[in-house]
Amino acid sequence: PTRYRKRVRPRRAPRLTRRLSTYPLFVASRTLSIILHVHRHTTIPYNAIPYNSSLVTRVRDSLRFTLADGTYRKTHPGLGEQVASSYVAGLSAFPYWDARGGAFPWMEFLEQNYETIRDELREALRDPLLEQKGNAIWVAAARDDAEGYGPDWRTLVLQDRCEWEPSNVALFPKTTALVREANTPSVEVFFAKQAPRTGIKPHTDFTNFIMTSHLGLDVPDPPLSWMKVGEETKCWENGVGLTADTSFVHSTSNDSDDADRYVLIVRHWHPELTAMERLGVRFLFDAFEDLSPAGLESAANKAKARVKNLLAEEEEGEASSSASAAGEGGEESKRATTATTPGGGRKKNKRNKRKNKAGGEGLGLLAKGMK
Repeated sequence: PTRYRKRVRPRRAPRLTRRLSTYPLFVASRTLSIILHVHRHTTIPYNAIPYNSSLVTRVRDSLRFTLADGTYRKTHPGLGEQVASSYVAGLSAFPYWDARGGAFPWMEFLEQNYETIRDELREALRDPLLEQKGNAIWVAAARDDAEGYGPDWRTLVLQDRCEWEPSNVALFPKTTALVREANTPSVEVFFAKQAPRTGIKPHTDFTNFIMTSHLGLDVPDPPLSWMKVGEETKCWENGVGLTADTSFVHSTSNDSDDADRYVLIVRHWHPELTAMERLGVRFLFDAFEDLSPAGLESAANKAKARVKNLLAEEEEGEASSSASAAGEGGEESKRATTATTPGGGRKKNKRNKRKNKAGGEGLGLLAKGMK
């Protein structure tokens, strides 16, 4: 635990602007040894966090892989090189995904409303007091390989590791509302500015279970600004979304002589990562923020609340589906699918009851299984 603490301490309180890829799961996973050590000296039980261990097996395996200093490397013929030290097995890997292919309906919604986002950004840029009003406005990259990004790549963060930044959200209420209304599965949301005649060198974000999407807001005309992911290059266009797996080696450039490139970047869960796995990673985010007994207990309480909400939403969705099926099948079908108690009330769904019971086994088993 001591050696892990020494390696982690400098990054324990990241700046808001640090991208998740700077802070991928491999950093958080190294705190797991510390978490296990703290667990042995606190009253927090291993099953304090309500996750069924079988539902987060891939997350647990990812942590084991990373703690062993593993790095997944694969050259996909015709697609490019993928490098990930935070790697969840079994996820589809393509440099670019079709943003309008059905897997990302939220991006289509943002595309339809891009002018609202663009206009709000333009209005903010005209405010001479913008930097004083917000938090970490247009700061340079704060990652270990920041030299690859250069001093002219700047960000304005609205969301970081699933948590919204209040002061910046207040400056961009319309953008925030649209992202939320679209049910975006976001981990990070931020505006990014790239100055003329600058670029980002080839690099990887080292994480395959979080993808990156860009919405062009105010960009130079094609082909002056572009992003190459793997072996495929695409140009930014105003109002058009690009979705990429940035565990592939990628680079960018703004070849314009005088125009900045502004995009809205959304880093979001891979569509094949399950809802429970996403919550498992979020627990790690919370636990990493504060490794004290009180901090771990707080992370556990947050996890319990999220799982409770998730299970309630799933049960509500199943009830709604059952009601629809009953209506379409007529009264006979309705009687066959809806059981009632002698008093006329509806019986509880036993399958959901079992699901709740299984969910209470604890993601603490994830940590326990790492021993």
